[in-house]
Amino acid sequence: MTGTEEKLRRPLLWAGLAVVFLIVVNAPDSGLLPIHDRLVEKAISLVGALLFVIAGVLAVRRTAGYVDARLSRRGMGSAGSILAVVISAAGYCVIVLTALSALAIPLQQLVVGGALTGVVVGIAAQQTLGNVFAGLMILMVRPFRVGDTIEVRSGALNGPFTGRVRALGLTYVTLAAENGTLLLPNAGVLAAGVTVGLHQPE
Repeated sequence: MTGTEEKLRRPLLWAGLAVVFLIVVNAPDSGLLPIHDRLVEKAISLVGALLFVIAGVLAVRRTAGYVDARLSRRGMGSAGSILAVVISAAGYCVIVLTALSALAIPLQQLVVGGALTGVVVGIAAQQTLGNVFAGLMILMVRPFRVGDTIEVRSGALNGPFTGRVRALGLTYVTLAAENGTLLLPNAGVLAAGVTVGLHQPE
């Protein structure tokens, strides 16, 4: 078995264990375990839910790490980091909601409260979220790559800014400029006119 297959096997193993523990949580109600003591049933469900959360979190973390490492080896480290964050956030949400549902905890109030919180956080972090989505667009469209010399000529950033692209992150494009390191917000770069392929003076 190769190293890649071994690394892929670990998140699959944890995901399988999470499914097994989820079955354990539902076992008393489904009749798989004929237990008539309500207290024992509750204990089994709680322990199963706890083990499901632990196995699920490990599966998500292993999967995110595997994706990040694979893309980093292909020279797409920034894309790998962003995708790992997305996988982790989505995976943790699924785990929490599944565990609460398995324990028969009503989700209506939680969903409504989460929606209101999401609206408030979205308004407060509008600029940051705009930079994150702009960063995702830059990574998908790839108008320039790490190592390219670019000039950001117009837009909200009031350029021009010239430098070699050092990193493409969640919120900033990092340029190596003549007078130091320059951090440009992704949303501003996406809205600006950019000249790609300039010759960087020695």
